[in-house]
Amino acid sequence: MKIITFLSDFGARDWFVAAVKGEILKLAPDVQIVDITHDIPPYDIKGAAIVLSAVFSNFPAGTIHLAVVDPGVGSERRPLIIESQGHFFVGPDNGLLSYVCDSRAKAYEIVTGPAPSSTFHAHDIFGPTAARLATGTPVSAIARPTPEFTRIARPEAREKNGVLHAEIVYIDRFGNCITSIPVHNTVKSISVGDRTIPVRKIYSEGKPGELIVVKGSSGYYEIACYQGNARELLKGASGMAVQAS
Repeated sequence: MKIITFLSDFGARDWFVAAVKGEILKLAPDVQIVDITHDIPPYDIKGAAIVLSAVFSNFPAGTIHLAVVDPGVGSERRPLIIESQGHFFVGPDNGLLSYVCDSRAKAYEIVTGPAPSSTFHAHDIFGPTAARLATGTPVSAIARPTPEFTRIARPEAREKNGVLHAEIVYIDRFGNCITSIPVHNTVKSISVGDRTIPVRKIYSEGKPGELIVVKGSSGYYEIACYQGNARELLKGASGMAVQAS
C-alpha cells in the first residue's frame, strides 16, 4: 500500500483538507493518507519547510509527500514534483520543498493540462498528482524535468568570536522554541536578549516554570519550559535571534 503524507496551512475549520483527500481517493482508493499537520500558520512557507524536513525520513522510502502552503496560488509559480532521498515531494515552487533536497535531488514541473481553478491547486493539481504517483504513474507521464526551482536558505548557526549566532525557526504547540543550532554542537547555554538559559538533558530537570534548553528530537536545540510555555515566557517568535556558548 502506498503512503501519501499531507501537510498544509488549511486548518481544520473548513472543508479544504477533506476535499483534497477526496480527489486523491477518487484516483487511488487504496492509498493510505497520513496527515502531518494542517496547523501551519497561514502563508508560513519557511515553517512548513522546517516541519517537512523534520518528519519525512520517518516514512518508508517511496512515500509521496503532499505539501501545500501556497500564497501564490493562481500566479505564475509552477507546480513541482521533487525526487530526493528516496521520497517524492509534491507542492508549489515557492521554496517549501527546499529543505528536503540533497545534492542529487531531481525537479520536475507538473504538466497540468486544462487550466485549473485559480484558488485551489491542492485540489486541482497537487492532490491528483500525488494520487497518480501512488498508483504507479511514472513521473515522465505527468511532469517534465526542470533544472531550476525556487530555493530558500535554511537558517543556520554561525560562529563569531566563539559564540554561535542563530534564530528560532519553529514553535510547537507546547511552546517549545526550536532553534537553528544542530545538536552536534557543544552548547552550555543559550541567550535570548538578556536571558541566559542553561542546557539540561531532559525536560523534567527543569523546575516547573523554568526556562531550559534541551537537545530536541528534531536534531536541533530547543528552548523549553518544564510544565510551562517557553514561547509565552520569551514572547518568542520565528526569526528571533539567539546566541549560544
